[in-house]
Amino acid sequence: MKTQPKTKAQSKTQFVPITTDIQLTNNEVEKAYTLMVDKATELLKRFDVAKFRTFALMDHTKNEQNANLVKEFLCYHWNITLSMSPKDARYFIFIYLGQEALEKFGSILTNNLLRECYQLTQSNDNTGGIEYALRVNYLPADSLHNFYYRRIVEGETGYVSIGTVEKEAA
Repeated sequence: MKTQPKTKAQSKTQFVPITTDIQLTNNEVEKAYTLMVDKATELLKRFDVAKFRTFALMDHTKNEQNANLVKEFLCYHWNITLSMSPKDARYFIFIYLGQEALEKFGSILTNNLLRECYQLTQSNDNTGGIEYALRVNYLPADSLHNFYYRRIVEGETGYVSIGTVEKEAA
């Protein structure tokens, strides 16, 4: 059997059809992302210093430059990103852990967040569920903080909002 070389018409485009199954799964992944962000925000309440309680939320659907990013939560400690695979349109949640925050505050705070994230994506019925969607990455010193400080200094835009949670009462 002779194979045909790929032509321009056969090459992939950035537009991927989204099936009903993928859309339902993406809805579950987005729901888990939202709950993870809620937990991350709640964990920030324990800090006295405002910079450790400040965060940026980005709605990348309003930013044409980031075609594969959907939403993002960024704080001094973590970056939690909801993105879409360009291959099959499935959603993924990436959690980036910053070295400086881990060194400065230890791992208890991050462990509390990760415990919640794993529970939210865990399959309880022995199916694949959305376990595939969670990806945890470690960022060396300065990578996360440079992005965090730049985003805060640039301020709010049409797709970026910045907030600070209130300190938890002692």
